[in-house]
Amino acid sequence: MANVHPAFRQAEKHFKNRATHALPALRDVPPALCRPVLDLSRPDSCEDDEVWLAGWWGRMYEPPVAGRKPRKARDRPRGERAPLPDLQAEGIRTITLADGRVGYVVSEAGCVLIPGYLDAEAQEALLTASLAEYTRPPNPLSLGTHYALPPNMFELYASAPDTLVRPRHLELEEEERSARAEEAQRTAGTRPLIETAPAFTMGFDEVKRRNATWTGDAMSLKAGTKSVDALMKEMRWANLGWVYQWSTKSYDFSTDTPIPFPPDLSQQCREVVGIVPWVDVYADIEAESLPNFAAWSEDYEPDTGIVNFYQRNDTLMAHVDRSELDNSRPLVSISLGHAALFLLGSGDRADPPRPLILRSGDVLIMSGRGRQAYHGVPRILEDSLPAHLRPREDDSPTLAAVKRWISTARINVNARQVFPPGFKRLA
Repeated sequence: MANVHPAFRQAEKHFKNRATHALPALRDVPPALCRPVLDLSRPDSCEDDEVWLAGWWGRMYEPPVAGRKPRKARDRPRGERAPLPDLQAEGIRTITLADGRVGYVVSEAGCVLIPGYLDAEAQEALLTASLAEYTRPPNPLSLGTHYALPPNMFELYASAPDTLVRPRHLELEEEERSARAEEAQRTAGTRPLIETAPAFTMGFDEVKRRNATWTGDAMSLKAGTKSVDALMKEMRWANLGWVYQWSTKSYDFSTDTPIPFPPDLSQQCREVVGIVPWVDVYADIEAESLPNFAAWSEDYEPDTGIVNFYQRNDTLMAHVDRSELDNSRPLVSISLGHAALFLLGSGDRADPPRPLILRSGDVLIMSGRGRQAYHGVPRILEDSLPAHLRPREDDSPTLAAVKRWISTARINVNARQVFPPGFKRLA
């Protein structure tokens, strides 16, 4: 029977596959599945390359063999690193940034990769902020709906990881808990698939009207008491700035002002957007399709973001970010910790996506029509943690805890701008 899955889904299934005896192949993957894998931030020497050392380049593509479990990464054959494909033939253009660094236009729709933008010190600083600062109130956390989280959760992770945290449903009166349980049973299996129109087509007033009755997501009535150590591993996101409502796929505009966006992160994102020569990025785009990029270096102001916390087995399936009122302004995405296989597609999941290996310190900027491209993370590359994020004897207690957490994980910090400059909210 013919494969009914679109190319993007087939590529996801290939890279996330854990049922075979080895890691999924990065080399000679059929073009019907995806385009050649790009690893534009790899070190010159194989011996300095954690991805190669972990065996990720050891396999050529072959049909999967079911029923055998993966071997430990360090026992896998390393093989030879695949040579970089002909960038020009692959439609990848090199650009020179304002600070002299090299960037790559990895999609003619407006996506730019800057390899190794953050050095080791900057990576440590952003990792520490992501875990120790961005997880503090008033920033919403993925577990906050279900657990009465302590405000100093990361401090407890560092100093008292066995501290127990109770689920919120244990705080309910028995009558209310029973009523919620009955409602949950009545609506079980009826959760509708949310396919909202893009915010930039609905407009602010319509988004606000549709969300007026939103009362928050339902807490789990089955969650049990867990240690801070366990919850830190289960945490999946922290919200910065304007609050994103996951169940409605839109922002909460019920307040006049958002939660303050971290100023250091804002400055970092403004700087990286400011050094990109956008006129070169869009050099081959027809005038009528161009975003208004001329002022981005001056007026880009991120006011919302998500810190994604990945454990090694986690994935992020294909999606399009379309909840901002300006659908072309840059989304800045920063990678930290283990490397990841990132799939960058087009506006159609039938098109074979471009796999990119994103390493710690890399920055990917999606802008223009690239904001409407399907993208996802089907695989965290196990055992690819860079050497500078491994423990050292002179690490402070906080940094030691940061490195303990990232030893099995990856963080992606992304920032975006909800409102275009000068936007006036009348409601």
